[in-house]
Amino acid sequence: MSYLPARPHHFVNTPIKLVLAALGTLTLGACGQNAAPAASTPTVSAQAVSFNASTGTGFVGKGDVQLAFGWNNQALQKNASGVTFTYNATESYKFDCTFTLIVGRDRVQEPQTVTRGRSAGVNATISYDARVKNQITGFNLNGFNGLTTEGDVPVDGGFCPGGPLQDGVISNVTLTSSTGGLYVNYGGTAVAMPNTPVVVTAP
Repeated sequence: MSYLPARPHHFVNTPIKLVLAALGTLTLGACGQNAAPAASTPTVSAQAVSFNASTGTGFVGKGDVQLAFGWNNQALQKNASGVTFTYNATESYKFDCTFTLIVGRDRVQEPQTVTRGRSAGVNATISYDARVKNQITGFNLNGFNGLTTEGDVPVDGGFCPGGPLQDGVISNVTLTSSTGGLYVNYGGTAVAMPNTPVVVTAP
């Protein structure tokens, strides 16, 4: 009589577990009991925000507004008439101011910085899908309303205060940072749009 060699101890339980797992799957299938599918959650896709910071014109898709306030499509349709847009930005520039310190001597070049703030309302109208009655697709941005600017952008060759003779000349103007941008507003809450720069600093 021959005997099969004993199986190593560490393999004993593994096949049993695999068989039971397989049987469990087959039994559920045979009885018509399928695992319930995971509940699906409606998703909102952001759309590209097109905005010209010089003119205040562009377009904001409905998906970006929905994401900003956590709205579904029904809430957007209901609240769209109360949605407004504003623009608030602060820009920082650096430049060199070259001026005369002592008459007859070489001119002195001094680095300087300046900050400019811009704020305005943005005129907007609701955009509808021509194929579906009253279905909103987004918001058309139609230009600034009451643009306010604090400070001036330095221009190469322009005047800058410097030295006793006040004969400074601007050069090497560089935008070093920009914060803020386009905001969507509703019920006293303002949310920055996704294309709005947070902080962009020159290396």
